[in-house]
Amino acid sequence: MQTIPLMGDGGGRPGADWDPLEAVGSGDPHATYRRLRTCCPVAWSDRWGGFWTLTRYRDIVRVAGDARTFISSVQNLVPPSPRSGLARKPLASDPPEHAVFRRVLNRHFDPDRVTRLEPAFRAVVRRFLTPLVRRGEGDAGREFAARLPLRAVCLWLDVPEDDAEWIQARSNRYVEALAADDRERAAALSAELDGYAHRLVEARRRQRRPAGADAVSGLLAARIRGRPIPPEWIAGCVRMVIVAGDRSTANGIAGCLEHLARRPEVQDLLRRRPDLIPAAVEETLRLTSPSQVLVRTATREVEIGGRTIAAGDAVAMLFSAGNRDPEVFPDPDRFLLDRRPARHLAFGHGIHKCAAAPLARLELRVVVEEVLAGTRRFELAGEVTYNRWPEFGPCQLPLRFEVDPGWRETGGTG
Repeated sequence: MQTIPLMGDGGGRPGADWDPLEAVGSGDPHATYRRLRTCCPVAWSDRWGGFWTLTRYRDIVRVAGDARTFISSVQNLVPPSPRSGLARKPLASDPPEHAVFRRVLNRHFDPDRVTRLEPAFRAVVRRFLTPLVRRGEGDAGREFAARLPLRAVCLWLDVPEDDAEWIQARSNRYVEALAADDRERAAALSAELDGYAHRLVEARRRQRRPAGADAVSGLLAARIRGRPIPPEWIAGCVRMVIVAGDRSTANGIAGCLEHLARRPEVQDLLRRRPDLIPAAVEETLRLTSPSQVLVRTATREVEIGGRTIAAGDAVAMLFSAGNRDPEVFPDPDRFLLDRRPARHLAFGHGIHKCAAAPLARLELRVVVEEVLAGTRRFELAGEVTYNRWPEFGPCQLPLRFEVDPGWRETGGTG
């Protein structure tokens, strides 16, 4: 297939086909992703040391499903995370080591186990939703969506909720420093988050719990080739969970609320048919793709879409583009509740598909249930601003709420 570059002369490296910061700065990154997918589906960017970008669903699935040719242990993001500090296991690991971590994490992210957290998480949602709904309006991005995911992670890790504020302050600044390519500030914040993970692992090592009590205890009891997993590897896993579980899930929650705020008819339908809420969550995840991109590194020369990718090249899977590929999702820009099957890539694909997807889905479902139960209608109350790279979603989401009288009388528990 002949590719038609959006920028440069199209001859491959080093001529650039696109610039991600220009695309997301335009206000509608999907317009650029659509052009890339049609004209240059395997595109080169000179940003951040250079990387290839895949925009077609089939190419993304091919790379995500081939852990031999495209490895995860070198680089996971663009711009790349600081090399110093803890390696983020299992994301930054390859088979067979990867499987040990995933076996333990999968056990602790099992949907049945995650469901046990629902009552406590629902109470958290109500606590942060109540002041917004009682005021009748507010920033549902910063005051609500951004406050919930790390509290869910703290429930999952079985650590005090107070830890969420400390982690979030550093996690937010870390992601912002990465996006601004401020490597020095990102490294300093990364070191603080690493320190938290080290302290948690050390505390669990000194006061041992049963292996099934929590993921950290499970990893401390696990073995690789008959030997205990090094504590720094387990700390790296903790570090991965607390950062990955923060911004991307907050973007997902805010994105879901934004889509419903723009669609009052869908709100009304879901209030009548709450059994459709999980389907609405899945379709919103497809459209918003809160974690836009992940990166693999080619281990050998390979051709994709008529472009030659060299060994050592970074290959970015642009999930947000793949999730709107018309070859897989007819009428891809429309919100369709009855879209089947829901084969979206919002949680990735292959062996590195997000282990925490059951927790994220629970968070989104509970949020939608509570917001719909507490209101007769909610709508946008001002301009929405967005986090744009490498994650995408509303950071400021002004909403106006028409309160359900029964909810007000019960103080947010009706």
